[in-house]
Amino acid sequence: MYKNFIFDMGNVLLDFSPDYILSQFTHDPKEIESLKYGIFAGEGWKQLDNGDTTLEEIITDALKKVSPEQQAVAERVMREWQNYMPERAEMVKIVHQLKDAGHGVYLCSNAAANFRDYFNNYDVFNHFDDLVISGEIHMSKPDRGIYEHVLTKNKLDPETCLFIDDSQANIVGAKKCGIAGYHFNGNAALFDRYLRAIGVY
Repeated sequence: MYKNFIFDMGNVLLDFSPDYILSQFTHDPKEIESLKYGIFAGEGWKQLDNGDTTLEEIITDALKKVSPEQQAVAERVMREWQNYMPERAEMVKIVHQLKDAGHGVYLCSNAAANFRDYFNNYDVFNHFDDLVISGEIHMSKPDRGIYEHVLTKNKLDPETCLFIDDSQANIVGAKKCGIAGYHFNGNAALFDRYLRAIGVY
């Protein structure tokens, strides 16, 4: 039976939706589409998540892709978007149930190093045994190194671990390290039934 559960963050524990985020800054559908291209397209975020660039650098790059009239709101979005990722209540409940059952709970997320600036906004992370953030260690999923880092840092046997992610590529990466994977499709009730069926709690 699994004793340790390694979670992804975006679209597993928290909702990450560029459309929703942008709707908190403008209600104009055309502007949302324009900003979405300027802000969220490109390789800059992947580089930031891997710790290979800075937020200031990707802001500078993004502002070149939007109109002068949109630059102020674009910069606000890029500095504040982390505040608009609602917790998924059913998944938070599962985290609590896992902890109550005596299991280890860990985070393995592709996120920028400045994650620490805002994670206190989300109570769920206070219940994790460890938080591994790609931008802090310059390794991102699905690279083998980040999974091995989680295992080594926390002295975990991969055979006792289940990795939960919404990306199949990331699941495959974990399996290469001997970690079983659960491909999360957004259905928390289904995941809960799976955990109960295998006797986790």
